[in-house]
Amino acid sequence: MNRSSPPEPQRGPRLRARMAWALRDRWRPVASLRDRWRPVASALRDRLPAARSPSGGEAVLMPPARALSSASQAALLTACVLAIALIFLPLTPMYDFDVFLRAGRALLRGVSVYPSPSSITVYSGHSFVYPYLASWPFALFALFGTGTAQTLFFLLGAGTVIAATMIAGRRDAVTTALVLLTAFTITGLQLGALSQLLFAGAVALWALRDRPLAFGICAAVVVAAKLFLAPLMLWPLLASRRRVFAWACGLTVAIIALGFLVGPLGPAGYVHLLVELARHESKMGFSPMGALRNTLGLASMPAQIAVAALAVAVLTGSYLGFRRTGEEAMLFSGGIIASLIATPIMWSHYLVLLAAILIVHRAPRRWFLALMLASWLLARPHGT
Repeated sequence: MNRSSPPEPQRGPRLRARMAWALRDRWRPVASLRDRWRPVASALRDRLPAARSPSGGEAVLMPPARALSSASQAALLTACVLAIALIFLPLTPMYDFDVFLRAGRALLRGVSVYPSPSSITVYSGHSFVYPYLASWPFALFALFGTGTAQTLFFLLGAGTVIAATMIAGRRDAVTTALVLLTAFTITGLQLGALSQLLFAGAVALWALRDRPLAFGICAAVVVAAKLFLAPLMLWPLLASRRRVFAWACGLTVAIIALGFLVGPLGPAGYVHLLVELARHESKMGFSPMGALRNTLGLASMPAQIAVAALAVAVLTGSYLGFRRTGEEAMLFSGGIIASLIATPIMWSHYLVLLAAILIVHRAPRRWFLALMLASWLLARPHGT
């Protein structure tokens, strides 16, 4: 008869407890050292600069290498601005800014900023044709000499392009440099145009979409500066942001109406001025309306109807895409593209607004590189 072997003694909870106490005694000096240095580590953490994590989460520590990287990024952007100022600005006069500056000086002298609506100077390229209140900020520049005012406006334009990427959360100096070095941006800075400011304004609108009053103020400034961006205001309506849409429309109408009340032209006179301007200048530039008139020989009215239908189609497609995916950025993009399609006059520097679409969609860097290369193929800066 086989007898089973006696059971092994169990190493039960008592033995495990003794082993745990022994290990804790062995590591007690290490824990004590950790507790002693914890206040020092906390003090160092408070002194180090914080940075946002790539995913937009809570602040993380910025080690010395990151600080050096920030310095190199600042140096890169400074080099880009200096290169534009030293290489490209001397190639052409700042035609657009000279128009704004003359309007500001006329405002200070108390004379009309507008030409006669029936005069050929309306479409000469040297007359102020913007809403009346758009001339007011340039009265500040008119207090300086021409050279100083041009330098200040150039720095303002370059600074807003850089700041726009920061508003959208793109703290990538290479991406910002690619936007600065597009031919569209350089041309706008050369001419002293408003396009780079409109680009920053469009990006700011996206950042302010959850704040109705701030959005409305920004929208009123942007649209009152360039009326062709009015279709962009349909984006919050299509996204069911009714309060945002109401503030934007109300403040925009208020600013334009105030300009008619205090300015030299009423609504009828200003519309007549714009019609004359579009009739003569739509064949120039890059507008789809001008392309239809030049290539197909269409008259002004049929061409306007065609581009309006195309703009509506773009807005409809962006809305259907929004309903399918829930991505509000599609509505923003549709508003920008519809605005560029519908405008009867479009110069190459208007196309810097395409960079706002890439920023809002958080496109990878290669898309910004593609935009920069395409811009140089499509319309090189003046004088090159």
